[in-house]
Amino acid sequence: MTYATDCLNQFPTLWMDTAQEADLSTPLDGDARCDVAIIGGGYTGLAAAITLARRGVSVRLLEGSFPGWGGSGRNSGSVIRGFKNSRSDLIRTYGEDRGRAMADFGARTTDVVMDFISEYGIECDLKRTGWLLPAHNAAGIRRVEERVRTWTADGFDGLDVVGRDELAAMLGSQAYIGGMIDREGASINPLSYARGLARAAIGLGAHIHCQTPATAIKETAGGWSVSTPRGTVTAKAVILATDAYSRGLSAAVDDSYVSIHTFIVATAQLPDAVADTVLPGEHAASDSRRILNYWHKTPDRRVLFGTRGTLNGPRRAQDFSHVEKAMLNVYPQLAGQPIEYRWAGKVGLTRDFMPHIDQPQPGLWTAHGYCGRGVAMASAYGTLLGQTVLGNGSLGELPIPNTPAPRMPPLLMRNVSVVAATQLYRALDVRF
Repeated sequence: MTYATDCLNQFPTLWMDTAQEADLSTPLDGDARCDVAIIGGGYTGLAAAITLARRGVSVRLLEGSFPGWGGSGRNSGSVIRGFKNSRSDLIRTYGEDRGRAMADFGARTTDVVMDFISEYGIECDLKRTGWLLPAHNAAGIRRVEERVRTWTADGFDGLDVVGRDELAAMLGSQAYIGGMIDREGASINPLSYARGLARAAIGLGAHIHCQTPATAIKETAGGWSVSTPRGTVTAKAVILATDAYSRGLSAAVDDSYVSIHTFIVATAQLPDAVADTVLPGEHAASDSRRILNYWHKTPDRRVLFGTRGTLNGPRRAQDFSHVEKAMLNVYPQLAGQPIEYRWAGKVGLTRDFMPHIDQPQPGLWTAHGYCGRGVAMASAYGTLLGQTVLGNGSLGELPIPNTPAPRMPPLLMRNVSVVAATQLYRALDVRF
């Protein structure tokens, strides 16, 4: 077991203790054959499994721990539509037609999550109360206003600029100078959502295998073989859907991303007099910083708060002190409230800060690099990837980047760059 796995297991998540959906996965038991083997039991792999199994494709999904163990079960649970880049940025970068198609795709990603939850009756504490984007300075206000202006001009509803006083009332905090609300945003228990997707895939005939890590992928005369300690899976095609947990299976993926840790804390259940002062409208929130803070209030009246962590993950509870300090800067009324949960997860960042679908070799598919927007984006990308495999692999017409993600420097240089960039972004957040 690697250190990264050890350090993550050391800190159990709130979601593990509150997930309503059960884990129905089972380990692989000997060699097996299928049409499509999927590696990775997060949202990408599970959404692809559902999409394929719906059409009668035989699917085996291999997960080293359990569905949702990685980033899909360790995130904050915020469901946010759109790419990090604004509609205007996408058009400038990719051109008018492709940029608008990408923006339109991004604007519909939350619908994919809601459709899965509704169709399969997934119990995941869904609160579709909207997402707040508070701005911490004047530059943040300008970015917020540009997002609202461009999306609204293109006919998308539910976005409004919010002034300082109104935002303070919505947040229960005076820490921000204004912002926006996107009423399509939501929050969920992300692990319960992942388990619900797994249940849905199993119900459609897919085999979801826990405790079955893939150790190697090899092209064969008839397709592909995936080696695991529990047996070999032979398939016509393979989907690699491990995102920030991908090391060692595909050089094309390994060379195209860097992983960072996100750290999250959750308070004990708050007294009503305190809980009522925080996010009284039950919104999810994440601010305009480059090293952003994100938070929401859970159904059992805890405040969950996160931000970027250390490069190699947590070793002890004190490593989360900067998260607790950031939380108290936003909500001083939480001083003295005990912290009951601390945990971490990994996020995959590509060089262009965009997720990518790619086909490194015929019959081998990948999707990764969600850059912190994984709940909605990975659900949508997994669905699109399943549809692409069903359509015999036509990448050219996809409304999203469908070329290899730009190569990263060697791993040591990547890690040095992450540390340097983090310090630079913190400095920029103070001024710009």
